Amino acid sequence: MAAVFGPAAHPGSGWADPAAPAPLLTPNADVYSGYGAVAPEFTVLTAHWREPEVSCPPSGIPGGLVNTVMTGSSIQRIPGLAAVPGGVEGVLFVPHVATWIGLVGMNGATDRHLIQTGTAVICDGGVAYHQAFFETPSFGDQAGMPEPDANAPGNNWDTPATMPGDELEATITWDGHETYRLVVADTTRGWRFGATSRNPVVPTGALAVVESIPYNVPGFTPVTFTGVTADGKPLDSYAPRPLTITATSTTPTALTGGSFTVPAP
Repeated sequence: MAAVFGPAAHPGSGWADPAAPAPLLTPNADVYSGYGAVAPEFTVLTAHWREPEVSCPPSGIPGGLVNTVMTGSSIQRIPGLAAVPGGVEGVLFVPHVATWIGLVGMNGATDRHLIQTGTAVICDGGVAYHQAFFETPSFGDQAGMPEPDANAPGNNWDTPATMPGDELEATITWDGHETYRLVVADTTRGWRFGATSRNPVVPTGALAVVESIPYNVPGFTPVTFTGVTADGKPLDSYAPRPLTITATSTTPTALTGGSFTVPAP
């Protein structure tokens, strides 16, 4: 069920350079709602959004297990998992909602690398715990993590806090060689942190999405992305593809410039 982005998957669509390698933007797009674009390369991706309110269902192994397999996320590295109180570290299969941006590159034909940062809400016993995170997973290294800056609280954290209604912004930059910079900020609360990843892949895919699981999808308020730009141009300049969380038919609104909304499921 993998979604394959690129000219090979969409011949004649006009939204990808025919010479660009198909980046296989997402392991399975049906757990994401938002937009994905391809280009020969991306150097800067930026977005703004407001942290949603999340209503948590009971945790369930089937939902989390399927999500883990489908998204390619490390079961040990669910965003923010280690920082959640109440012993949920031992419960690897939990409902969650994550809002993030990511750059995607390929190492060979099948090893997809994702450089991502944003926020995640982990559900534990019906309670929503808001986190922020950096991650760099790949099919070859599911537990991939960047190196957080010395002043950063780690690769995932709940202190300093992120709360519903907070204004978030995130940026990922690539220096054209092997260095990626990830920065996420809560402008409502005044914190900003960064991390660095060393990775030789060329980023040919860009994502701005809300992620959830295919079963027991938590409820969440609409998430509006604004100022989504890639290399200084609005995301719609790249004729991106909309992505839908199929379990709830959660499809983003039309992309206007760099703005769109992921509706409540």
